[in-house]
Amino acid sequence: MYFAKFLVVLSLIFIPLAAQAKIEVVKIDAQRNAVDHNNRGVIYMQDRYYAPAIKEFQMAVLLDPDTQASSVYYANLANCYMKIGYPALAQDTLQRAIKRNPMNFTLYEDLTITFKRQKILEQKLKYYKRESKKNPLSQIMVGLILIEQGKDDEGMAKLQEFVYTEPDLIISNGVKKYIDARSNERF
Repeated sequence: MYFAKFLVVLSLIFIPLAAQAKIEVVKIDAQRNAVDHNNRGVIYMQDRYYAPAIKEFQMAVLLDPDTQASSVYYANLANCYMKIGYPALAQDTLQRAIKRNPMNFTLYEDLTITFKRQKILEQKLKYYKRESKKNPLSQIMVGLILIEQGKDDEGMAKLQEFVYTEPDLIISNGVKKYIDARSNERF
């Protein structure tokens, strides 16, 4: 009996205290966590631990799939796929990166390399020539593919045509730098 009274008294003391306590809600910042996963992936990739790097980049993409920042995560993932010999996976991943940030010239260069490794340059050249009538960014791919095929003059002319017709696009500066660097290599 004494014990039951003791429990009632304790409950009268602690129940109001528990009711006054604030329940804290923890919020997860997906974008910040995506950056953390990407950074870990970069470290793994530098140390040539490609499997865990791939997992980290995949997690970064899952946490932040549709922003411009995710194009970096996709590009890093594609880089890992290329390192372990999967250019088809790298191609798909780079195409996703380009959709999120179509003004990054390096992504186009990397995509061209995936085509070369898969031995599908000619097929992709035909595709991008058709697409360039609708999308001027496809001219970049046409120029880069021609250069990878050893048709440097024709490829450089296509890239210069792009810069001339689209001077105000952010990517045009990257294309200009590429043209200048290639020209300096040749002479």
